[in-house]
Amino acid sequence: MIRTDHRVVQGEAGPLDPPDPRLIPELTDIITADPQMKEILAWLPIYANADLPILLTGEPGTGKELVARAICALGPARRRPCQRLNCAALTESLAASELFGHVRGAFTDARSTRPGKFRLAHEGTLFLDEVGDLPLSVQAKLLRAAEQGEIEPVGGDGSMAVDVRLIAATNQDLAALIAQGRFRQDLYDRLAVLAIHLPPLRERPDDILLLAGYFGREMAGRYGRNPCPQFSGAARRRLGKHAWPGNVRELKNVVTRAVLFSAGSLIRAEDLSFSAHRSFPPKLNPDMPGGILATRPPPGRLQELLEAEGGNISALARRMHVCSKTIYRWLKTYNIDPMGARDAAAF
Repeated sequence: MIRTDHRVVQGEAGPLDPPDPRLIPELTDIITADPQMKEILAWLPIYANADLPILLTGEPGTGKELVARAICALGPARRRPCQRLNCAALTESLAASELFGHVRGAFTDARSTRPGKFRLAHEGTLFLDEVGDLPLSVQAKLLRAAEQGEIEPVGGDGSMAVDVRLIAATNQDLAALIAQGRFRQDLYDRLAVLAIHLPPLRERPDDILLLAGYFGREMAGRYGRNPCPQFSGAARRRLGKHAWPGNVRELKNVVTRAVLFSAGSLIRAEDLSFSAHRSFPPKLNPDMPGGILATRPPPGRLQELLEAEGGNISALARRMHVCSKTIYRWLKTYNIDPMGARDAAAF
């Protein structure tokens, strides 16, 4: 494992020798001591050299863009030029133009020809952030580009070949979007040839104080707090107990405010101000021992809960405060057979 200023940039040595991390600043931006994250980082050189589409999933603020940049940096030289497009809130016409370009006169205000991200990323990498927000009609064109390596500019009368490695990211549940008819199954299958899920900060307890310390030093240097204030025991405990719905991004904001407005050499618990907005995680289920998040649990935990209910989907749905369709979707995602849980309960 290689550490640079408390930044874990690579886990156990993998089958491929990674580039020297000191020469790749994108890697030293990934700060973690969490076993799950270390395992993900250990595989990044293999993912980067595979030259296959990669799908990054995870809640907002978990570091999907950092991982995408690291993949670009670790990949072969011909794939390192990287274009990025945030697909959120793009209209159908704008998304098509941004991705595939347009010819002069294709629509109002199209005063000149634009190449689009695919042509700009030719022989390189295109990172599609928030890909779950793409309009359905544009998804069909993206599928053609991914499968056949061909694009057609808006207003053009012919296709052109492109050679682009795709990295897509989303914080949405694509399985749910597929079930709702809002995302194409065939596009998902194409983008998720290699899939990486980044765990939320609340599932990475070792990273909370590590990141808090790093952000504290960074902000103290930026705003002239010398010496850098330290976190009191009560502040550290409060940081550890918070659910971090905004993940690493929220943690950085909390630490920044604390460094700016705390007095003296200590950051106290009362110096930590948290946003009132709570997007993640959902409320704890009071009916379960210790509570459980009403979100998709890990496969092993889901299997245990299902067996505890004797394989009864409806009973598990009531226990977790979700609908039965959600339970079936989770089981399908993890390839868990509910009949097997019933058989196990019988014994």
